[in-house]
Amino acid sequence: MEKLDEQLEAAERETAMQIARSFLTVLILVGSLAAAMGAIVAEGTSPPSVTSHEVNVVRQVAIALAAGSDAIQDLRGPPIESSNLDRLKLPTPGMDCGIARSLIYVACHSTSFNKNEAEAMYARIMDDVQTALSSDSWTPVEAAPHVDSIRIRSYYHLKSGAQIDIDVVAGPGGDAQPLYWVRVYGWPRF
Repeated sequence: MEKLDEQLEAAERETAMQIARSFLTVLILVGSLAAAMGAIVAEGTSPPSVTSHEVNVVRQVAIALAAGSDAIQDLRGPPIESSNLDRLKLPTPGMDCGIARSLIYVACHSTSFNKNEAEAMYARIMDDVQTALSSDSWTPVEAAPHVDSIRIRSYYHLKSGAQIDIDVVAGPGGDAQPLYWVRVYGWPRF
């Protein structure tokens, strides 16, 4: 019984770590998208008019990432308790997003899903990203796979060097069934 309790505690710690990593990923995406909005405005072009809230959030974070750390600062919300992150000002339904205080990046993560739900969310985010990001400024690039990623896609801003990674992550779950979530990281060029 004691061994089972230890195993459960270890699984809970691992799940907490995965959630923290996922949160950072989504936070980076949101920051990257906001920076890109600043870059689009700075380039004198206007983004396509899309009414989807999610597309607009992605666009704003991408603009901020492409514009740099000052633009990212404008997206900061209140601090997240017991974290080195501040919340993203923009509402991100289904995702928890934050901006790192010490190193400028945005990370977001979804809640845990089964594989099909995570794949569906990933597909929706990819649709939003492709709609939000200008193909003149952002290009898909080969992404280095992360240890826990089962699918990953990266976008690179040609002028600023900002990058956004979006991936589906698998981790241990209860009853020997893995949990899946989507995470997004975005960062300006350092």
